[in-house]
Amino acid sequence: WEGGLQDANKVIALDPSSPWGYERKHAALHRAGRYNDAIDTFETMLLKILQSPYLEIRERRREYIYQGHTKAAIRAAIQNAIHDSPLVLINTDTGHLLDKSGQAFSFESQPIFGELISSMTTHVDQARIELEVAEYYRYATFSHKWEENEPLFEKVVHIVVYDLEESFTHSKLKMFCKIVREAGYHWAWSDTCCINKADHFVLEEAMASMFKWYEGSALTIVLLRGVRFPSRRGDLMRSIWNTRAWTFQEYHASKVVRFYTEDWKSYLNPDIPNHKESPEIISEMEEATGVSARALMALRPGLDDIREKLRLASTRHTTRVEDAAYSLLGIFSLSLRVAYGEGDKALGRLLAELLMSSGDTGILAWTGKSGTLNSCLPAEIIVFNPPPITHIPLTIEGAETDKIITRSRSLSLNSTSIRLYDRLRELPVPSFSGIRMKLPCLAFRLGRLLASSSSSGHVFRAQTVALGTVEIETAEDISQYSSLHLIHPWIDFLLDRQLVGSGSVVETIFEENGDEQPYLIRAPQTRTTRFAARLGWQLGGQSPPDAASLHPPSSLSSVEKQMRALQVLTRLRRPFGALLLAPHPGYVAAYRRVAAESLITVQVEEITPTILNMLIESVRMMDVV
Repeated sequence: WEGGLQDANKVIALDPSSPWGYERKHAALHRAGRYNDAIDTFETMLLKILQSPYLEIRERRREYIYQGHTKAAIRAAIQNAIHDSPLVLINTDTGHLLDKSGQAFSFESQPIFGELISSMTTHVDQARIELEVAEYYRYATFSHKWEENEPLFEKVVHIVVYDLEESFTHSKLKMFCKIVREAGYHWAWSDTCCINKADHFVLEEAMASMFKWYEGSALTIVLLRGVRFPSRRGDLMRSIWNTRAWTFQEYHASKVVRFYTEDWKSYLNPDIPNHKESPEIISEMEEATGVSARALMALRPGLDDIREKLRLASTRHTTRVEDAAYSLLGIFSLSLRVAYGEGDKALGRLLAELLMSSGDTGILAWTGKSGTLNSCLPAEIIVFNPPPITHIPLTIEGAETDKIITRSRSLSLNSTSIRLYDRLRELPVPSFSGIRMKLPCLAFRLGRLLASSSSSGHVFRAQTVALGTVEIETAEDISQYSSLHLIHPWIDFLLDRQLVGSGSVVETIFEENGDEQPYLIRAPQTRTTRFAARLGWQLGGQSPPDAASLHPPSSLSSVEKQMRALQVLTRLRRPFGALLLAPHPGYVAAYRRVAAESLITVQVEEITPTILNMLIESVRMMDVV
């Protein structure tokens, strides 16, 4: 390049008005990597073309582009590349925390910025720009157990990460950045120092975006606290990292993961870049979760597999009560107001939003302690550890279904069963207004209670017309209540469907006590409209071709409706876990769940014309607080 530069300078000296000496000089400077000088020389060349007294030379100006066009294309690509990345990242080259503007500006200080501009003289190579920019902005994330005295944003923002004084937590952050830098990444993110928790809006956005940030990372470094070199199989499964709530979504969201012991040695030394593909580690994660690797991979963010995600989360622990809910926002693709200090109301708000968004009443299938937001929502996520089959009725085998349908027809229950089916089908899905839940169900009023004692508390027996003798074993004295109802809220089981709804609306409303409650509120939807909406149809419209088996309920023929109605009767005969409701003393026309720690298993003993009419009357909406 030096010889080329000398030749170019000679040409310029011979004829300073000619652009072509500058063209040769630009090429030599570009080869030398002196990109800023090359860009200036190219601009001089363009000026000489425009100033040429020769028309044929001036007309050649159209062959070249203004380098400002390339700069604009690069800056647009930068904004696109960092749009979904974390708000603050650590630059592993300098050790500084940089916000979005700092991240964007940093590319312009890199040699590649000048190289791109200098190399594009005749056209903007958009594909190459996007490739180079995306490569530069790849970042790594950190998954670890929080310790005391972690380096937080307010400290690290004023210092170079590598200059932090020595301590275990500071060394942890520095080693993370060092490993990321050595892996070829310019950017790193740690939840300790990259979130300004003093800014409520920043904190709330981070909570909602964290799953997406881990999912978008090129690499996640996992530090296994308590595991030292040489590591042995089983250390990962037993590590404290594998018990924390936040690490569940961090591992699940990340595409590429590398595990390190706490002395920063590769865990088990797998000879592959992505430890999520290591057979030994896959086997350990399966044992730890009780779920196959394939099933774990199939879990996606959103409202599918709600109960399974809650079960997986139920075995994890948090330092702060609220994080049991906040750590799941990304898993369910939800956004909630973050309010540390609200205690178990955070879990209640999460479950309320899940219930309204999905219509999945399986969320109510638990026994344990009621939460403070609503008595039908639990105080702790651990209640979801056992499967819900104890509450939700089991599927009926074909022979039993045929037997019950035959008997129902012999009792001439067809028309009455259709009335019940229609009542159930048009029930709204569960909704919340403040802390008050409107719960669709079948409600059975209990008769007079007969009490006795047991080693664990009280045993109460009562008669109901449809359910026969009911036995309730509980530590709570429920004889104090003026009236009690057992409810069957598993409407989707009766109708044989599981539906997923649309998004939610958040409004500020006022509860009965006059306090402002910025909780969730949703207008009711019927199961018919939700079923049709999920299939993308309008009620009363034509069914799509080749979908005869997927008619929405409103388009059923009379024979199909009759068959579905009789199938509802067969499902009503299955034992189910009922919820016990008592009048709430502090709210008008509202109930609360009592004896929530008890599994109350009941069933409709027999379906006669009288019982069926009673079942129709029992279909209602219960207000529960």
